[in-house]
Amino acid sequence: MSQTILYIASSLDGFIAKPDGNLDWLTSTPNPDSGDYGYEELLNRIGTLYMGRKTYEAILGFGIEWPYAVYKTYVISTQNNLSIQTPNTELLSEHWEERVRKINESTTKDSWLVGGGHLINAFLREELIDKMIITLIPQLIGEGIPLFSGKTPTSTWHLTESKAFNTGVVNLSYEKERKRLM
Repeated sequence: MSQTILYIASSLDGFIAKPDGNLDWLTSTPNPDSGDYGYEELLNRIGTLYMGRKTYEAILGFGIEWPYAVYKTYVISTQNNLSIQTPNTELLSEHWEERVRKINESTTKDSWLVGGGHLINAFLREELIDKMIITLIPQLIGEGIPLFSGKTPTSTWHLTESKAFNTGVVNLSYEKERKRLM
């Protein structure tokens, strides 16, 4: 069974994008001397991506070739008629939670929850996130799309690793506390 990993960048004030979805604050941060903040390592361990409709449309809006063609990608949306325009990509709408559980049970490679904020909360409510890697970008953007939007369910997470980079960026890795059997 695979794990679902939330790997995402956040501003210091807890936003993943500006109110209009703009990511210029994120792309203005250079890569560290030592690599790419763990992105390549993540890509080497995953086989599946989950993302919301807005994240999917934002990536399409970059005007680049689809960067995830080698991974099975699932776009989760309430819009049953969403037009999927990329290879190896499928729409999940009704009962998506059950499908995600079945997908995760049937694969050995991990899954990456790409975003966005509402989908992250839905995955948290359904207890579908096993690990979070939050990359803190040393910028305050004042307002925007929060990392955790709406009513976030209560849960406990344990810090398993922290890594600081020469750019001021910090990766924080957390794993969900599992209930112990007596």
